[in-house]
Amino acid sequence: MSKQKTDEIQFEGEEAGSGYASPALDLLATAFLIVLSLAVMAGALALPVPGEWTTAPGLMPFLVAASLMAMAVGLGASAVMRRRAGVRGRLLEGRDLATDGKSIILAGAVAIYIAALQVLSFRTDIVFAGIRHTISAFEPVTMIALAAIIVTSWRGPIWIAASISIAWTLTLSIVFQHVFTIPLPGSF
Repeated sequence: MSKQKTDEIQFEGEEAGSGYASPALDLLATAFLIVLSLAVMAGALALPVPGEWTTAPGLMPFLVAASLMAMAVGLGASAVMRRRAGVRGRLLEGRDLATDGKSIILAGAVAIYIAALQVLSFRTDIVFAGIRHTISAFEPVTMIALAAIIVTSWRGPIWIAASISIAWTLTLSIVFQHVFTIPLPGSF
């Protein structure tokens, strides 16, 4: 007869046991996020308002940036309180360079993705089952970028990452073009 194991496995989060970053690193992140928020808010305010302020194209980016700035101020206040309580540490103490490297690769992949959508543009219309669908640079660029992001974050087979990226990209393309009737980037 087998013995029942009484230890339960509990998910504690991806960063379980990692603790806080050093107060200096949190203050650096706070400064960066505040500058970024102010830049987005300024850009949002510079957008023209063709009608009422409630339909202004910069309203949502302004609110998101204001929310990010409020969270950054909270992070900064927490860092200052921890520093006053005597918590010290080097700027990069306790950092996992492998994880940081993956984060840098992810940020680079997103930057290349955005740049590719700005540079590449083509449009091909296809008709399938009597429905016209536009294939643009969005589809192949998104499939490649999403597959690359999945492969760097997951250890599964590449064919699964490719299948997921193809299926999700085509699903999003169909939903945005035929349900929301929104043109996708890279088609103009």
